[in-house]
Amino acid sequence: MSSETYLPLRPRLSRSAYGLDSIRSYLLLLIAAILVPMLVLAVVLAWHYADAARRTIEAERLDVTSNMTDLIDREIGTFSGLLNGFALSPGLRRADPRIVQLITDVAHDHGIQALGIFDRAGHLQFSWPSDRQTAFVAGERAGVAEIFAGSKLFVSDLQVMPNGRPGLFYISVPMVMEGQVVSVLTAGVPPQQLQGLFAEAGLREEWRAGFVDRTGILIARSRESLTYVGRSAQKPMVDAARGKEQSGLFDVVTRDGVEMKNAFRRSALTGWTVGVAVPAAVVNAPMWSTMLILAAIGIFLTLMSLFLGMLIARRITRDVNQLGHAVVAYASGDVVALPTATLTELRDVLRVVEAAAAVDRNRTVLRKV
Repeated sequence: MSSETYLPLRPRLSRSAYGLDSIRSYLLLLIAAILVPMLVLAVVLAWHYADAARRTIEAERLDVTSNMTDLIDREIGTFSGLLNGFALSPGLRRADPRIVQLITDVAHDHGIQALGIFDRAGHLQFSWPSDRQTAFVAGERAGVAEIFAGSKLFVSDLQVMPNGRPGLFYISVPMVMEGQVVSVLTAGVPPQQLQGLFAEAGLREEWRAGFVDRTGILIARSRESLTYVGRSAQKPMVDAARGKEQSGLFDVVTRDGVEMKNAFRRSALTGWTVGVAVPAAVVNAPMWSTMLILAAIGIFLTLMSLFLGMLIARRITRDVNQLGHAVVAYASGDVVALPTATLTELRDVLRVVEAAAAVDRNRTVLRKV
């Protein structure tokens, strides 16, 4: 029999799972190493998606601006075609009452409120209605000089009445006889005739649009036209109307305090400038909504990953502690109890410890014998 005394080994097992060298810490670092690059990639992709959506809105805004310009040119072209037809009538030049009545009826049906004929000196030879003669636009504003200089069409700026209310804009074409311009036919058109173009251009409900003459006076406006038509537009739009750029972008805060992103384009036919404004909130909405969705998903995935990581780390820590207890039992000469449930790898180690303990017990028995 051996007289050696074996002191049980009781190594101190650390119960902390929060140290920097703990299984839980390494597992959370692993989760972070996987999750953070994925979230960064998601942010980059979301940013590009939102930026593409924002650019789509901006491109649509430019399309509407272009459509508005084309529609204005179409309407002016319609009026000029009608006037060119009138200008071919010898009866109108002679002021034949029957022909004048027919022509003025057609003009009235097409929204024209005034007709006039100017000579080379800019003197008014004929006007309809007759009571408009004293109030008819002056020859220089009707583009008489430009028509006699060779222009086929002249479109005036909007004439504002002495009381500040909008008047008419004037379209002038040459009246030709034997190949020579002998007079100028001018039609006065109210700006209300162009109000319907906004819906036709595909303007969205929350968007705003308008167009101004060469001086920056509003001719038509998609909202509150009765209040603002005939008044000067805001300074950035006035600068665009008077500048040399044919198209461009600018930001402005509206009179009611809404931040807008504007696109403008000048008509080559009339010289008028169209502006289409989109609220900045609408332009930036795809980016903000995408960021909010991404933030919610990121927070959810992060919390779920941390929760699962904590559960897994707790399971591993528990099984490692069981392994530690088995090793202590083996070193102390006690019976090694195999846990009923643990990780496969750690269970294999525990079986080895159990077998080693059994062999050690057999050796102890043989020594005693």
